[in-house]
Amino acid sequence: MRVEALIKRTPVTISPSATIRQAAEVFTREKIGLLVVASSVSPVKAQAVISERDVVRAVARGMPLTGQLDAVATKKLVSIKRSDMPSKAIRFMMDNGIRHLVVENDDGTLFGVLSIRDFFREGKLLQSLLKDEAEDVHGVD
Repeated sequence: MRVEALIKRTPVTISPSATIRQAAEVFTREKIGLLVVASSVSPVKAQAVISERDVVRAVARGMPLTGQLDAVATKKLVSIKRSDMPSKAIRFMMDNGIRHLVVENDDGTLFGVLSIRDFFREGKLLQSLLKDEAEDVHGVD
């Protein structure tokens, strides 16, 4: 199985000039926790990401809801290719302490967003990954 098989919906993008309030509205409407910041529509290339946590931190720092996302978005993207293995995605999430990954096509355009929740929806995959991890840790063949 490849990462692309885990992605079940089209990624939701937002303009870097959108406001914090607009991002919060999109999170609520779409029931998601991460938006991809992109200024182009087609082809879409991720510039940054904005998470619900980023919005909460910005509000806690006193940033107005009319503040632009570009000021609070995470510009250092952690991404993988759609053809990568799910184990690589989990490793990236764990190594970077994140719950979402930007998934790209081979040409660097946006394919989707992978959430830690996507793994929980794939019970057999999760069991297999846990078994592989246990074998690595305990040296079981």
